Amino acid sequence: MSSSNPAASPVLLTGANGFIGFQITRFLLEKGYDVVGTVRSESKTKYLTEKFSKFANGDKPKLRFAVVEDIAKPGAFDQVLKENNFNAVIHSSSPFFQTAKDIEKQLYEPAIEGTVGILKSIHAHAPSVKRVVITSSFASIMNKEKGNWPEHAYTEEDWNPITREQGLQDPAVGYTASKKLAEEAAWDFVKKQKPSFSLTTICPPMVYGPPEQEVTDLSKLNTSAADMYALFTGQKEASNQAWIWVDVRDVALAHVLAIVSPPLLSAPSVKSINASSYQLQESSAAPNQRYLISSGRYSAQQFLNYIWENYPDRAKAKKISKGTPGKLYPEEGTYTSDNTKSRKDLGLTYRDLDTMMDDTFGRFKELEAIIDQN
Repeated sequence: MSSSNPAASPVLLTGANGFIGFQITRFLLEKGYDVVGTVRSESKTKYLTEKFSKFANGDKPKLRFAVVEDIAKPGAFDQVLKENNFNAVIHSSSPFFQTAKDIEKQLYEPAIEGTVGILKSIHAHAPSVKRVVITSSFASIMNKEKGNWPEHAYTEEDWNPITREQGLQDPAVGYTASKKLAEEAAWDFVKKQKPSFSLTTICPPMVYGPPEQEVTDLSKLNTSAADMYALFTGQKEASNQAWIWVDVRDVALAHVLAIVSPPLLSAPSVKSINASSYQLQESSAAPNQRYLISSGRYSAQQFLNYIWENYPDRAKAKKISKGTPGKLYPEEGTYTSDNTKSRKDLGLTYRDLDTMMDDTFGRFKELEAIIDQN
């Protein structure tokens, strides 16, 4: 795929209206790609069409949509793949909720069958596709049995040892297992079928950042944004599900960089996108790789500290907890992460926690005002 003429390289993006998918859509369009985004209902296209109006309208729109109601259904993506001549596919559509009543149907099937299903469809019906990027998760890397594991820095070499059977115990464990099993199934497919496309998996930990996807009700935010907003409204105490984090915009950019950059073996240095300036700079990336996309360590206590420092009147009025201001981490310490591979291969430069908090809490204020007006 040539990065010098991205407009000639149409991309299929699943889950275009999601928390991460919205940001991927933005980056792809800004870099000149034609995008076909899948959503689960026609109603989900209205907001995207309005937000990206200059790309979604006209005789030859750069942004089009395809409705895929059930991503786990066999052949769910066959039609959209047959009707277009894609060079790359980004599969970001997968559930993230830990209150599922039916783990098999609500978590395992969409994650595993949806992932393997789209790979099968690409293999069978889209010979033009050269790159496939899948949104996986730190859940497929993290070993919960090790706890805080203070002496360990997680990398792409780590794999969660959880089994399918263990994941059926409860929804939180089920989500973790679904991500690990889906990624494993994807790599197994590539190994056995030897398709003409390469595979890249993106494994982010806690993904925070401004929710710029459609939000009509602040009680229905995506899970990670809902956690932050609950602190902002005094509804919960600070707690960490993981000790490492990343900004949603950096996760999105990683997906784009994974399709922009040719293989290391064939091109030692190519043009790609820099995360902080969004300008084209020199770097290179390898297909058939997994990437841990992590900004580093954090504590949810830092969110409370930020709220009290920057929104003191709100904090008092809503009786927001101060938590433990002088204590961010357990005394024994916590694990960390090593993002060397993503920096080196993809050229990523990560946003810091203060920038993310500025933008996210500011977005919450905007959404409160917008929703109050409606």
